[in-house]
Parts: sequence; C-alpha cells; structure tokens
Amino acid sequence: MSTFPEPWAASTRSLGNSYERDGVLNSTALAAKAGAQHATEFQLWVSQQATSLAKLKIFATMAKNINDQQ
Repeated sequence: MSTFPEPWAASTRSLGNSYERDGVLNSTALAAKAGAQHATEFQLWVSQQATSLAKLKIFATMAKNINDQQ
C-alpha cells in the first residue's frame, strides 16, 4: 500500500530508485521514509487514545449523574 498519491509515485518512477544511488542504499532517504512511517503510526495511536479518553469522560459524567440522582 502506497503512502503517497499514485500520480506522485508514478512521476518518481521515471527518476529511478531514490533510495539507491550507484548501487549503494541512501541511508538518509531510508531513515526519512522510516521516520515518516513512524510519525503516521504515532498520529494514529494518539487519535485512538484521544477517542478512548473522550469515551471514558462521557461514561464518567453519565455515571456521576446517575449516582447523584440516587
């Protein structure tokens, strides 16, 4: 699964493998790609945690309201 839109990916194919120059892997490009993947995963994790926290706050408020009514 590609992270980038297909037109962009297609335009870079004509440039050759940007991760390899003269048969040597470009460690900076590989590190940048890995960093971008980790950043995306972290953003997804943060979003999931925020959603869970919001649900817990709603539940706590509802439980407090029910407890106060008794």
